[in-house]
Amino acid sequence: MVYQERQTELFWRVFYVYGAIVLIGLSLALAVAPLALIYYYPVAWLIPLLVFVAIGGFGVYWFTNTFRRLFWKERHHSRYEVTATHIEGVTYRHEPGESVEQVFPLATIQQVVFFPAIVRKTQPSPTVRIGRPTVEYTPMLAIMTETDSMEILFDQRDLAAFEQWIQYFDERDVPLFYTPKRLYWIGANISTRRERFERLSRSEEIIPFTYTGDLVADEQTAATDWVETHGSERLNEGPHEAYYVKQRKIMKWTFFGTIAGIALLVGSMLAIAAFT
Repeated sequence: MVYQERQTELFWRVFYVYGAIVLIGLSLALAVAPLALIYYYPVAWLIPLLVFVAIGGFGVYWFTNTFRRLFWKERHHSRYEVTATHIEGVTYRHEPGESVEQVFPLATIQQVVFFPAIVRKTQPSPTVRIGRPTVEYTPMLAIMTETDSMEILFDQRDLAAFEQWIQYFDERDVPLFYTPKRLYWIGANISTRRERFERLSRSEEIIPFTYTGDLVADEQTAATDWVETHGSERLNEGPHEAYYVKQRKIMKWTFFGTIAGIALLVGSMLAIAAFT
């Protein structure tokens, strides 16, 4: 039994290229524009605009590094294979340190945990930020030994393959478990593989998963059982929610920092103009 990761859909591959060109281009323009303005209009009070050179330069570096990782991932696809005695996997991930090559004897597998991973989130409108974002999920399997786990992220187009793997372990009486918590978000780095392993090793985080052949109904049953067993309030305890709390704080301080930065920039330009 083999699972080979697919390439990203053509639409998103084209979007990556378009996004890279636009964002890196805008950052480069932000860095070059103040230099050009000062060159053609050399007055002292424009000097504070050089701060945008640093901001634009950082933007070029950050976006180049981000899209470099995306393009690297498009050339490296994870692959997993079950042999007569072992399970072998080569995992490639966007996140630093998450790519790994592993081999486990089948006899050492203690449990398999199924949970939803986030593929991407999209806003209804890029200009009017109202309404709830669209969230796309894909199934993820954590094949766990006593000390480590091999994680298989299935493509949304490969649900039949995912069910084949679930059925394989079920037929061999490997304990199956489920958690509705969102522990992985592609590219967001909300948790590490080790952190997920430690969380999924705790009985209070998972629920036994019964496979009957109807995977959609089985997941709904398991999600209901999880809430009834562990409580609905605990759904909001996890790396996904912690990530959003952190992002809200960053956005808050970024807003205040931006206002303060603009005020400082304008003030310095006016002060230089007054003294020259």
